[in-house]
This record gives sequence, structure tokens and C-alpha cells, in this order.
Amino acid sequence: RVRLLANINLLSDLKVAKRLKAEGVGLYRSELPFIVRNDFPSEEEQYRIYRTLLEEMAGKEVVFRTLDIGGDKMLSYFPSVNEANPFLGLRALRFSLRHKDIFVQQLRALLRAGAGSRMRIMFPLVSSVDDFVQARDVVAECRHVLRTEGVAHCSEPELGVMMELPSAVEIAEELAQEADFLCIGTNDLVQYILAEDRTNEQVAELYVPYHPAVLRSLKRIAAAAERNGTDLSICGDMASDSRMIPFLLGIGIRTLSMDSARIPKVQKRISELDIAETKKTAETLLKMSRNSDVASFLQKG
Repeated sequence: RVRLLANINLLSDLKVAKRLKAEGVGLYRSELPFIVRNDFPSEEEQYRIYRTLLEEMAGKEVVFRTLDIGGDKMLSYFPSVNEANPFLGLRALRFSLRHKDIFVQQLRALLRAGAGSRMRIMFPLVSSVDDFVQARDVVAECRHVLRTEGVAHCSEPELGVMMELPSAVEIAEELAQEADFLCIGTNDLVQYILAEDRTNEQVAELYVPYHPAVLRSLKRIAAAAERNGTDLSICGDMASDSRMIPFLLGIGIRTLSMDSARIPKVQKRISELDIAETKKTAETLLKMSRNSDVASFLQKG
């Protein structure tokens, strides 16, 4: 059983996701409502967006990623630090933990929106167990305050890690033990493993999703999730790459999240595959050490 979920940027994306029968939202990019504005949305404004999303999906799984700004996603109204390497700087969870007031406001809105629903909150760019625990503690603080205030909220949210850093891969076992779920963000994971800026045309040819180091990292995460009984999904371009789907299924990944428009094509591709064969494919690819060999194998497939 393979589940196909949708990546959502704005509420307007839900129409296509529902029409193409997405089984849920595997990634809601919560920063988009922040980026398209001229100032920070209030807690109440965020609450209405998150609540609408949950109601529109009518009980299906929805994964909310907390703010992932920085790198190539800046807020025009927030004073940014002039960083030589913004992708290695104050972005994503680092930004949220540094600016706790903004983080708390978002978490309160999420928890309130999740009252009476299953709530999944995912933290981006986690680099250590400490990062995750610190973020989890802030969620606990927000729950305590909401409870004290008598405000309806989700009392037991599921908290997850977006696996997109080499450091997270190295401690995948421990993160799988601490978190309720893991989601592999392949776009950034490939970028950071290969030290290749995916927005830089000068080195675009070096961005190789099927690099042996990437494949082995994916396998390592999948194995850690399986050993610990931790839910695992994958989002990013690789989730809808027809060449890579056999490998992903072969290492045990059963939940793929992608732009809604790509769901029919991926559904068709999966229907053509046999799980036993995908496992053999994965085993073959994991033994390869050269990009060229992997590329040749994928081309034949």
C-alpha cells in the first residue's frame, strides 16, 4: 500500500489536491502566507488558515511544516542579516528558535486550529536531537499556556523532523526514537550532501539526486524509521521522479508527497511496479559507487 499526498503552498492549491484525490497533505509550507504579505500575520489570521486547511481535508492527514524562511525565501518586511552563505545561515528552525515570539505565535495558532483533530507539526532543518527537543519544549510550553487560558487546542500533537541535513542522517536512529514521524526533504538533502547550491546555474549539472551518497543516506533513514516503527514519508522533487520511485519503494518508503498535478503520473508509475522487484533494484543501486553507473541503470529502467 503506497500513499500519495499533496504538497500545498496556499489554500487555493487544495482544489487540485482534492480533485486528484490526494490522500492528505504531506507538506504544508506555512511560510508562504508570511512571504506574500507586507507584515507578519497575526495569530488569529494564521489560525484561520490552518483551521480551514484541516476542515477542507475532512479528517485526512495534514502535516504542517513550521516556518522555513531564510536561504532563498526572505521576508521583505523583516530586517535580514547580510549573510555570505544564507543557505548555511539563520533559516528555518534556527530562525524560529532565535525569534521565539514568532515561533510561539505560530505554534499557538497551529495548536488551536488542531482542536478536535489529528495535528502533525514538522520542524525543518533539524541538525541535532537538541534542536528537536528544544522545539518540542516550546510546543509543550504553548500547550501549557493554552490549557491555563482555557483555550481549546490539540493536546497531543504529533511532532516530526524534516530530514534534510547530513548531520540528521548521521543521527537518524536517535531522531527516529525521539520524533513521532520523519519526512525526507530531498531537495535540500541533496544540496547539502553534495555541497551544491541548487539555485546556482553555474553548478546545476552537479545537482545529482541519484548520487550514491544520496541513495545510501535515504536507505539509512528508511532503515532507522523501520527499526523504530516511526512513520516515514518523502517530499521534494524526488517523490515524483519516475526514475527514482522504484528505488524509494525498494528501501521501504510507502508515503510520497508531491505537487498535486503530479499525482496521476506517479500513481500510474507505481501501478506498473512489483515490490519484490523494487527491492532488487534498490539493492543493485546501493552497491554502485559511480554516478555514471547509477545513471545508466536508471536510464534502462
